[in-house]
Amino acid sequence: MARKYHALLLILVLAIVFAGAATARAAEADERVEAFLDETAALFGPSEAEVVRRLGPPRDRQAVPFTSPHDDKPYEIITLTYEGLTVSLYSMEEGQRQFYHQIRIYGAPACFARKICRGTPKERLTNAIGTPEEVEDNIWRYSDMSGYNELAFTFDAAGAVDTLTWTAEAD
Repeated sequence: MARKYHALLLILVLAIVFAGAATARAAEADERVEAFLDETAALFGPSEAEVVRRLGPPRDRQAVPFTSPHDDKPYEIITLTYEGLTVSLYSMEEGQRQFYHQIRIYGAPACFARKICRGTPKERLTNAIGTPEEVEDNIWRYSDMSGYNELAFTFDAAGAVDTLTWTAEAD
């Protein structure tokens, strides 16, 4: 009986140790994604004006009203379209407060942080951000701690990044 008790106790202790290690790895992965998102945002700038200053005038600009059940005032999603690149921002308080809705690179020479660009091999992406949380066909997905930010990378037949997308969902 004592032997069974000790075996069960050992299994329980090992389960707790492995669960703690898995939780630590998940937290580290979330922190890597958070840092990557912050670095990417810094490349493009904190506002529509800064994006335009850095990338030049967009080919097209659209402003679409947006409402959230959590906010009293409606706001806009401003989308700036460039050749092979789209940048969308949530814009609140008449543009005084802006944050990213989506950055999508599908044909431009622009890059995300850490020089992750179209043509980047999977191995380099893994070294820069870590192992993806989800792999589906030719798409790798990562998300941050909040679960509101998602990075998605699609790959071409050679295993190189073809499309880079960062989407931030307002709650």
